[in-house]
Amino acid sequence: MDTKVFGAFIAQCRKEKNMTQADLAMKLNVTDKAVSRWERGIGFPDINTIEPLASALEISVLELIKSERIISNEVTKEEATGVITDTLNVVKQQRRQERKNVLCILGVIAVVIIWVLFLDSMHWQMDTFIFTGISVVFPLFCVFGFLALLGNGIRRKIIGKPYGQTLAMAMALLLLLIIFMGLFFLIGALGIGSVPN
Repeated sequence: MDTKVFGAFIAQCRKEKNMTQADLAMKLNVTDKAVSRWERGIGFPDINTIEPLASALEISVLELIKSERIISNEVTKEEATGVITDTLNVVKQQRRQERKNVLCILGVIAVVIIWVLFLDSMHWQMDTFIFTGISVVFPLFCVFGFLALLGNGIRRKIIGKPYGQTLAMAMALLLLLIIFMGLFFLIGALGIGSVPN
């Protein structure tokens, strides 16, 4: 699917309905910047936005995906299959890119935290290093990972890109941190384990 052709078709249909980008964005509960990106062929709407977008433009989903008006009432099975396959491929590509972004953000945060702490503690003993890794690095990774992914998820939502996996991973990190801190305080309260000097 050519995103530039898709974007031009959206712009054409929007103008035929005498709608501004802001009007269309309001109907879809997205920003006008997201609509602008779609129309310029820079982005593609989330799969959950396709049907409301077609409805707002008063065209069929098939017309929207094919990026052309369908005059005939009959659509061949091959045409429908091709359009669905194209759409699913775009969705898979979006999800792969979102996963890649999440992993990159988490990887960078982990490397930075470990590197800073390693430089600070090169003279420490092994038990101190392990304790620091468990009690400092892991919680910092969860906190900064949560904040970075939450910010990235909000940014992706604002620009009209898929954001569900990013926010789900942010919430998973927050939950992991809460569980970890609960266990850490429970172990401390029970007096289990030793704290290095």
